[in-house]
Amino acid sequence: MTRGERATPAPDPAPTGPPRRRRPWLIAGACVAVLGIAGGVLAATWPASTGGHGEENPAADVATGAVTRGDLTERVRLTGRLGYGAAKDLGTGLGGTVTWLPEVGTVLDRGATMFRVDDDPVVLLFGQLPVWRAFAAGMDDGPDVRQLEENLAALGFFDREPDEEFASSTAAAIEEWQESLGLEETGSIELGRVVFAPESVRVAELKLQLGAPAGPAVIAVTGTAKRVSVFLAPNLASTAPVGTPVQIALPGGATAPGTVTAVGAPVEQDDDKGGKKLKLPVTITLDDPAAADGLDDVGVSGELTAIRREDALLVPVTALLARAGGGFAVEVVTKGEVRTVPVELGLFADGLVEVTGGELEAGDEVVVPE
Repeated sequence: MTRGERATPAPDPAPTGPPRRRRPWLIAGACVAVLGIAGGVLAATWPASTGGHGEENPAADVATGAVTRGDLTERVRLTGRLGYGAAKDLGTGLGGTVTWLPEVGTVLDRGATMFRVDDDPVVLLFGQLPVWRAFAAGMDDGPDVRQLEENLAALGFFDREPDEEFASSTAAAIEEWQESLGLEETGSIELGRVVFAPESVRVAELKLQLGAPAGPAVIAVTGTAKRVSVFLAPNLASTAPVGTPVQIALPGGATAPGTVTAVGAPVEQDDDKGGKKLKLPVTITLDDPAAADGLDDVGVSGELTAIRREDALLVPVTALLARAGGGFAVEVVTKGEVRTVPVELGLFADGLVEVTGGELEAGDEVVVPE
């Protein structure tokens, strides 16, 4: 008898009493690959239904599961660290001596003094472009000029539409800004006086001490919001798109909901055998930041739930029967009778399988192992 065929018992004498109970179900292993997703499936062969498609047999005392319609979801367990994320060094190209430093934990917003060199401030401004040249009359037009004017406008010193030209209005705005900081009013900004960052930052570490020569690493900063950083296997990328909900288990037993807010490109990470493996960096932000109060740089675990298919017809994987000629079927119990129904399968996840073809409807009862 080949795998997936139904057992044919030797003829018995004509029955003289009620039908016998089913014999114990037999397991035939089947490995299914559907739409690129491999699932290990236990295919059960049930002696109670020995006929082909549509043949009905009296239902013995069997266990059943419901055919349902809904979202097919996959759950992935993960581990990571909760904290402010990786720190980045900020500094200046100005020569001089560091004369003031902020306290660790200070949040620096647009226009804030990051530190002081020779008692003059080095200022944080917002923008994606780094500073690579001084700002002064006669400079070439460029997006960095627009970025500077946008900051001057946000700080209340520039009242025109920002553009890429360094004009007299730009110089006048700079002078007002310099006056507010106690700097010499030159209408130009030397390289190293301002630093651009995409958003507010939090001081994570002081890289220099007071009195040290200024350099490219004066302070180290992180983002201002705590987040969970995890690394997943690259083949799980489709389960963790931005917006995926996650439940995070915090130290002490509390749980907190979160959301995937960023997914990076695969990077190399150390494995437990001293080698390297590609991993997918995923950032999760807690829905309620207050849930992480008092916690920083701690290990956490969690579980994310990804929708693999919406509005799918679903049956328990254990209801599948391997057919002798190939393919799968399920046994449907209707009004005390069992009939075998061939089915076509889609995705597998979380103990359920999507049915894409076959005479099944939501609410049907299918035979499952007890």
